[in-house]
Amino acid sequence: MDVVALPRRELFGLRFVDARVMRDVVDALMAGQGGDPHVDADAPLVFTPNVDLLVNLHKSDWPIATQLMRRAEYVLADGQPVVWASRLLGSPLQRRLPGSTLVAELWPRLIADERSVLVIASSETLATKIRCEYPGARVVVPPYFANEDPAATSAVAKSCFDACADGAPEFVIAGLSFPKQYTLLDELIRDWPGPSTPRMFLATGASFEMYYGLRRRSPDWVQRIGMEWFYRFLQEPRRLFRRYFIDDVAFVGLVWRQYRHAARTPSPAHPSMRPARPIGRVLPGPWRSRRRHAEDDELAETAN
Repeated sequence: MDVVALPRRELFGLRFVDARVMRDVVDALMAGQGGDPHVDADAPLVFTPNVDLLVNLHKSDWPIATQLMRRAEYVLADGQPVVWASRLLGSPLQRRLPGSTLVAELWPRLIADERSVLVIASSETLATKIRCEYPGARVVVPPYFANEDPAATSAVAKSCFDACADGAPEFVIAGLSFPKQYTLLDELIRDWPGPSTPRMFLATGASFEMYYGLRRRSPDWVQRIGMEWFYRFLQEPRRLFRRYFIDDVAFVGLVWRQYRHAARTPSPAHPSMRPARPIGRVLPGPWRSRRRHAEDDELAETAN
């Protein structure tokens, strides 16, 4: 099978995959191809930043999580506002590539091919559904642990290592909240024991819960108009009010700063790339200036 190359576009300090359809991304992941040569190969991580994750990434309140995200090989734009911002900033992404769609297309193929998988599930209910559909999957349900608690994170990592004592899986999929899943994945990537290590790590958040119907996914038309966040807010208003209406407002400033930075950055174009005009052109009357002479001479030299 020929795998489509995955082009990138640089935005917000990340290199986003600019794929035409999610199938191109899934084909690359299944084939173990499409990694970003400009990123350290020590973090074969897939993550899908939305507005909330981008705001947290630039706040740097969670250093372990943010450092891992900046080293990820596969960055997929989850939210429609991220795609809109890319167009405003002059690096337009073709479409959003949400984590929920990634799981919906990747998971059935992992099952069909009987790939070796470890899933870190958020609840026993979810773990039961995963085991029923794919008995060959190894599933770990960690107990509650505080964000970036080193001792607790190490204990969960050990339980993952123990579940894979007979050999490293190809894929490790974490379905926890931010920043837990990133701090845990960082430890798994750094400390995986044995001669072989997993080929790919995926941070999917609540995508498995949507796949199995434990959370409702917004309709397609809501996603297209960029209101998926509001649909989720209506489901959990108390938990999500501060995130969406206070914290995530910082995304506007983030886009504005990058827009201003791009506007201040001088164009690297060579003088020969300037818009052409006839050499020797003179302005009417006595207003012909020495500057016009100098510019004409420069263009003549470039043309030669």
